[in-house]
Amino acid sequence: MTRGKYIVIEGPEGVGKTTQVNLLAERFRAADLPVRVLREPDSKSDLTARAIRTITQDPRYPVNTKTEVLLYNAARSQSLEVIENSTNQGVYCLVDRNYLTTLAVQYYGHGMAAKYEEIISIIKFAIGDMEPDLTVILDAPVNVLVKRMAERRGGERYDKLDAAFLEKVRSGYLWEAKQRNLQVIFANEEPEKIADKVWELVRPVLADRSKSSAASEVSSIKEVLEEKFEPPVISLKTEEIIGDLVEKVDDSYKITEAGKKYLSEVVTNTEGNVYAFTDKLSPTTIAAAMARLSRRADDMRITILDEFAAKIGQDAKLLQRVITAYGDDSVQQLSGNHVVVEGASNLLTKKLEWGRLAAYLEQSTRYIYFDKKDDKGNYKYFMPPNLKPKVKDYYKQRLDQIFDIYSTMVKQLTDYIRENSDTPKEERDSAWLAATKAQACDAIRPVLPVATKSTVGIYGSAQAIESLIMHLQSESLIESREVGQKILDEIRKVNPVFFERADKPDRGGAIVAYRANTYDKMGKLAKKYLDNGYSEDNEPVSLVSHFPRNELDLVPHMLYEHSDMSLEDISKTLEDWPLERKTEVFNAYMGDRLNRRHKPGRALEQAHYSWDLFCDYGIFRDLQRHRMVDNLQWQLLSPRYGFDVPNLVDDALLSDSFQKCFDISLDLYSEMQNAGYHLEAQYATLLGHKMRWQITINAREAFHMLELRTSPQGHPGYRKLCQEMYDKLAEVHPLLASSMKFVNQGEDPELTRLAAEKYTQFKLKQVG
Repeated sequence: MTRGKYIVIEGPEGVGKTTQVNLLAERFRAADLPVRVLREPDSKSDLTARAIRTITQDPRYPVNTKTEVLLYNAARSQSLEVIENSTNQGVYCLVDRNYLTTLAVQYYGHGMAAKYEEIISIIKFAIGDMEPDLTVILDAPVNVLVKRMAERRGGERYDKLDAAFLEKVRSGYLWEAKQRNLQVIFANEEPEKIADKVWELVRPVLADRSKSSAASEVSSIKEVLEEKFEPPVISLKTEEIIGDLVEKVDDSYKITEAGKKYLSEVVTNTEGNVYAFTDKLSPTTIAAAMARLSRRADDMRITILDEFAAKIGQDAKLLQRVITAYGDDSVQQLSGNHVVVEGASNLLTKKLEWGRLAAYLEQSTRYIYFDKKDDKGNYKYFMPPNLKPKVKDYYKQRLDQIFDIYSTMVKQLTDYIRENSDTPKEERDSAWLAATKAQACDAIRPVLPVATKSTVGIYGSAQAIESLIMHLQSESLIESREVGQKILDEIRKVNPVFFERADKPDRGGAIVAYRANTYDKMGKLAKKYLDNGYSEDNEPVSLVSHFPRNELDLVPHMLYEHSDMSLEDISKTLEDWPLERKTEVFNAYMGDRLNRRHKPGRALEQAHYSWDLFCDYGIFRDLQRHRMVDNLQWQLLSPRYGFDVPNLVDDALLSDSFQKCFDISLDLYSEMQNAGYHLEAQYATLLGHKMRWQITINAREAFHMLELRTSPQGHPGYRKLCQEMYDKLAEVHPLLASSMKFVNQGEDPELTRLAAEKYTQFKLKQVG
């Protein structure tokens, strides 16, 4: 008996696999060929496979992605026995899906963290040598898939997934098709037309078989069985673009009309030498195209048309080769990523925002009341997961007390400010309400614990996010390590190729170990050789060092780009210049600054200032977010340096309640220290507790930081600190300081805060 055939129709949900399997079966039945329609991996003829599939589809049995892969392949192993037995008996098995579904959905769609090779080994174990005789991939645009699924009544759970997920699944099928040399049909036409294309691919598979008596007697397909037929080349078309997008002329490429039509949708300018990208191309595809710049001399738009337009979603392997095989880290800078961390303690937020080359936003303790409990009756603070039950109970009891006092005080102070406001009643609008609320939050926030939870939004290149992940995972604090792993898990779901090496032993793992081991050794040496005590040198601002000693030494750098002399020759020439001439050049370089956003040139980056700062944690958390800084380090938090009581709190007769919060904090901190939780005890400190940190900034950053952070609407605490930094800088570099025209040392913060809020309301009305 001649063996039958095992033919698979594959593709994403909504593409029409089941319809095409049934239409193909009708052709076989019309020819009186023995045919069996199956769905793999849940053959209706195998009870075990069907039982396993019931588990995967029933919401009462939640399973993770790894379990899904194992269960599907267990069912697959059972189903393939049925298919193998049928084909051995001469039956044609037409199968809806096979193992490509597992790859497309679990690996490409869900971004399963397991390596590709691991999933393949599981699949190979399940299927043995039962590969299909023919696999046809049906493809259609995601908007078509979504529309088709929306027309269904009910449907399985994958039908409810969004377009972004379907795009990743679709891309997975197309990439596997290319790698495995599988036939692809663009299924965006009537089912009957698609069925004809499927049949054209099935014909050569039938023609290659040894003739059986059953087949030769079927006149309707007799000629097909005798043909020597080559499969047609099925090109991967992109959406509705038909025809070649580029054509080769001699050694160069020319964009066709179809190519111009495609480009008009994906770039902002098809002819000029500057263009941006629309949302028609994914960031990963754009990054992949840019990755080819170093190895291809064409206009990048030609590269997009030639290599990517017909292969949207298939660029992952290209990037994988560039990044993994060649180790080209710079390609990671081409892909931007947004990540949000909810429920981060104020201890963790500073570690999240440590990296220089990313952007951050977080919930502000200056504008939000932290007085609400969640649906479980808990205030918004972080609970360290490793606390023993007795310590955990005491921790919760004491923090609840602090939050109770905070909640009462912040409302009382808001009322006090409003009752004593000089603003006329007819002007007490929404801007006034916002300004008075912010004023109360500013004064009361020092009693909020460092454990207070916040949300942090992060945007950065893949390289910056990978660095953040490794930095967090090298930390001793459990919260940091856990969040570092969660960021890696989630970012891999949307951008797996850039983060493949983040936890490899020879890459990310080695970096994490290096950082952790170095930090640990330095801690032990500091403990061994330094006095274990608190310094009494508590000056808020210490300018530890500055460069250059004479600020006029910057003049050669200011002249450099306007000269053809070497820097050394310019410096020698200036040795004979009088002071007036140097000052003239210096002042000219500063220019006529009309507002704080007018920054002098980069020659000022030669000048540096190293600061040792002593302030409360709330001030530190506001200033720490400045990006263009060096040597940013801070010490472990402690209540031992004390705190300040704001004048406004005294005026409102709330100082006793304010100080009680610090008494509770000190008690909890001491208990946690005694219990051995030296790192975790930091959560018990308050935003108002003093701490030490250091930072180095260049003169250009000093303009930005000191002018911005002394603006009247800023927090009074950091305004005062930055004003002192300005005074120290003015002592050593008076010319530079005199050019910092927008360092503010005078306005009433209450009035300017109100003015800022009124301007915000004005802008909202303009756009409303």
